[in-house]
Amino acid sequence: MDDLLSQINTLERNRKHKELYLLVEEQLKYKSNDIVLWIKLAIAVIVVPIVDYETSIACLEKALDIDPRNPIALIILAHVYEYQLGGIDDILLHRIRTLQTDSNEINSMLKYVASWSYGTLKKDAPEIQEQLLKESIQLWDKHVWHYMHLIRLYRRQERYLEINSLVKKALLNIQKIYSDYDDYDVTDIEEYLNEHIKGIHLTDSNVKFTKEEFIYLHTIIFYTITTPIVNFYHFLKQKLLNL
Repeated sequence: MDDLLSQINTLERNRKHKELYLLVEEQLKYKSNDIVLWIKLAIAVIVVPIVDYETSIACLEKALDIDPRNPIALIILAHVYEYQLGGIDDILLHRIRTLQTDSNEINSMLKYVASWSYGTLKKDAPEIQEQLLKESIQLWDKHVWHYMHLIRLYRRQERYLEINSLVKKALLNIQKIYSDYDDYDVTDIEEYLNEHIKGIHLTDSNVKFTKEEFIYLHTIIFYTITTPIVNFYHFLKQKLLNL
């Protein structure tokens, strides 16, 4: 396995992406019970510029044929479906939501990827989405992306008073900012999770977008004043209707 992965990384460093893709595709012809190998091959062909979701899914399905409850394979499969094929189907969602592991961090990631299915363009169930994101944070509060998705949900709901503290927590969890000179292992599963699922390794532009989620002080003051008034109005209106 090491020789194969070393060859893949050499091809990646030399930008021989077509040869890399053909090498991974060739491995699908062979039988292997090495789950880690299949996951590594899956992430090697899903990263830019190859982005071959069919081969990536085929490799992940090989891993899941060996262990249908492998959480890392399910999490990465969910990511491929979410960002390449428009979303997770109900069967995959059920497999993710019913899986429990001994690791709080992995359980947190499972809650996070499950929350994707409840956005406005899918099931449009903001209460479930919020619940899953909060549970993800409670299980493991050292990631970034679960905070960012909760922030975007609160923006849509105009819950501005709750956003800035979440942004600060997200920024504190960033462990690494990529430079143009970083040379990383394209088959490194942990690195893939750090960037795409946890969000603790980010690019400069990602960090910039995160900082831009801060709400201006005058907006906070405005909503601090108006929110209690609006809430009281709705409360009074409901009492009058009941009468």
